[in-house]
Amino acid sequence: MVSGHEPLRPDRVAGMNLIYVFHPLTRFFDAMVDLEVDAVELWGGSPHLFADDVTAADVARIRRELERRDLRLVCYTPEQCVYPYNWAAAEERLRDRSVRYLERSLEIAGELGAGLMLVTSGWGYAAEPAGVAWERSRQALARVAARGAACGVTLVLEPLQPVESNLVIDLASLRRMIDEVGSPSLAACLDTVAMAVAGEDIERSLDELGGLLRHIHLNDGDPAGHLVWGDGSLPLAEYLRAVGERGYAGHLTLEIAADGYRTDPDAAMRRGLQAVRTAIDRLT
Repeated sequence: MVSGHEPLRPDRVAGMNLIYVFHPLTRFFDAMVDLEVDAVELWGGSPHLFADDVTAADVARIRRELERRDLRLVCYTPEQCVYPYNWAAAEERLRDRSVRYLERSLEIAGELGAGLMLVTSGWGYAAEPAGVAWERSRQALARVAARGAACGVTLVLEPLQPVESNLVIDLASLRRMIDEVGSPSLAACLDTVAMAVAGEDIERSLDELGGLLRHIHLNDGDPAGHLVWGDGSLPLAEYLRAVGERGYAGHLTLEIAADGYRTDPDAAMRRGLQAVRTAIDRLT
């Protein structure tokens, strides 16, 4: 347990725009103000902020929109599971294009004033030796981390579920990749759904990551799903208690992502925020 840190507070909970995909990005910003959230994580996907489409003027405009509402951008998360990008790809052309996409995303994160950018490991073909794809991923992440240092942005590496990747999918592979890249610009992100799918424990995860942990995606699931808290079966109070006891100093993003929430994103976000705020209040 880490002592001497301030207690977990509701203002450390951030909203994310994934389920606002049927609305303009400014609609998400306005909703965060209405819901009294001042920290946000931006998903960089179409139509909101896709790196391959966005211009410098677009980025400047989005930053002004954030500043006008006094919203703090705590992490930028370029889309990397849906679109055709994979920095561990066997095909050199695809791999190089994917790395360039991440490098452009880093520039966007820096221009927006985000100190963190979320990345994943990519994936390799199921039939090839895992170590071959692992090495491609390691080289790509090392290259992007070096660029992150120049942009003043720290990468936070998030494990994926086994249905999404065969590389970084649990605590052991997360620590291994960070250690092998060996860059101060590469840290860790913990996702409660990926953790639960891997059958891992919150306390052990927090203890083993220690100071490497810079960001948390706080999601309900059954165990998968990226659901609103209360719609799954994961132990929110247990998670928050462990996070608070260990003095975690970063933000916790509600990464509500299931498609069913898109028709009424405000209601989903409101329920999620209320559940987390109530659970935090009960701990204090």
